[in-house]
Amino acid sequence: MPLIFSPNETLSNFTNAFNGSRPEEIPKDKFKEFLKLHFLAAGIELSNCTPDGFQDHPKKLMGIRDKHLREWALQLNGIWKNLCKQMDEKVLKNPEKYSLLPLKHKFIAPGGRFREPYYWDAYWIIKGLMASELYDAAKQMIYNFADYVDNYGFIPNGGRVYYLQRSQPPLFIPMIYEIYEATKNATFVKEMLPFMEKEFNYWQESHTYSIKMGRKLYTVYRWRAGSNTPRPESYKEDLTTAAAANATDKESQQRIYRDLASAAESGQDFSTRWFADKNSIHTVETTNILPVDLNSFLCWNMRILAYFFDQVSTNDIKADIYRNLLVKHRRAVHAVFYNEKEQMWLDYNIKEKRHNPTFYATNSIPLFTHCYNSLDQGKAEDVFNFFNRSHAFDYPGGVPASMVKETNEQWDYPNGWGPINHMIIEGLRKSAAPPAQDVAFSLATRWVRENFNVYKKTGHMWEKYDVAGTVPEPGKGGEYEVQDGFGWTNGAILDLLVTYADRITAYDKPPKTNNANIFNLSFVTFFLLFLFI
Repeated sequence: MPLIFSPNETLSNFTNAFNGSRPEEIPKDKFKEFLKLHFLAAGIELSNCTPDGFQDHPKKLMGIRDKHLREWALQLNGIWKNLCKQMDEKVLKNPEKYSLLPLKHKFIAPGGRFREPYYWDAYWIIKGLMASELYDAAKQMIYNFADYVDNYGFIPNGGRVYYLQRSQPPLFIPMIYEIYEATKNATFVKEMLPFMEKEFNYWQESHTYSIKMGRKLYTVYRWRAGSNTPRPESYKEDLTTAAAANATDKESQQRIYRDLASAAESGQDFSTRWFADKNSIHTVETTNILPVDLNSFLCWNMRILAYFFDQVSTNDIKADIYRNLLVKHRRAVHAVFYNEKEQMWLDYNIKEKRHNPTFYATNSIPLFTHCYNSLDQGKAEDVFNFFNRSHAFDYPGGVPASMVKETNEQWDYPNGWGPINHMIIEGLRKSAAPPAQDVAFSLATRWVRENFNVYKKTGHMWEKYDVAGTVPEPGKGGEYEVQDGFGWTNGAILDLLVTYADRITAYDKPPKTNNANIFNLSFVTFFLLFLFI
């Protein structure tokens, strides 16, 4: 809610009105009257807009063979106009009156309660904008993020002042890569290279952790927010969590608040990945966990920077620097995260000095970012076997974020998310193993149909879905009600529809398998069954 007066004047009026009373002592009607006199309506500083270059019938979407999916894709394309936002110039002139961080360019918001831009959402939004051929709209989002990097040294979790103590998964560099691959605009890449390096250095300076495995010391990364106080946007919830943890001394309170904020920085707030006790958020210990996903994303950052300096900027010295960083980091990822028994990358708990063998869909992200030796072509098989042993492929609507049940956390079973399913599908699709590519298409079909059927039923796209039910439904759980819109869901779907434009259909039943009987079969044998039963 924007301020009508300056922050100092508003604070002075508050003090005078309530004489230093504690919040619980202030009568609700008096407080509501104060809000009415000192604040404007939420969202008034944002206006709807049409993305630059918008087309009703983009060529890529018109190339989708299935007529039902093509019509749906065109409807999703139209939603970009609902999600496009532009900031009032008053925010730029008087930023102290707004919680919004000022932006000069249009952006695509996630939707629902999320009116501001969010960092990692934007990768899948941009993938969708590429499918809709909205290249200028995607570049405007990048220019906004570059301004964040220039002004704050990093990209915050979202576009609000209360997000300036944490970031989100580092996908700024991959966003630019996706735009370059679609447009081959070398000038744009060269313009953005200083911002890419500055953002990459932020992670090097603030999120590294040194760990000894055997006789060797490795540097990896962990989520670690800069704040150790309750999150302003979830203040009450964080106080409740700290109280449940019996965090009465200042040090323990600061630890739990930092771990809650660090879980939010991961983009997965909340998941049992971050809990010592899978049943209790008050056992959150995010900073004790070395995460597979963050290290995979930064591996991808290194690879893209090496590519850009080699192929676009032709700076051989910097290209070699990032190539060497990549080789070193890939070794660290294998040494720290790859579990030989499970034949899978797993999160590592530095306090307990062990891997977490529980299934989380994020375990597969090194396959998506190609954070492994390219000669090791068995990694796709490893991912498939781990997912299959965990029964993660059993569900009609896609892959759940985890197999941990009855937690009421939104990043656990039975919720499936567009970004996670997209990364799993793309990791398998881009592997060198044809059987893995077949699984990718099967999963893409399930995920697309889940979204399509829920859209037909509700008229909306959602941020998450219940993938386990026989009747497609939006997801549940977490600190707020499920939101519609929804930017990254739409983007992931549009990208999959374009990727499989000549194959994917809305209504043919996907092949059926009996996963209970295939654990001891080889990868290739399973696919013979998968294709012909």
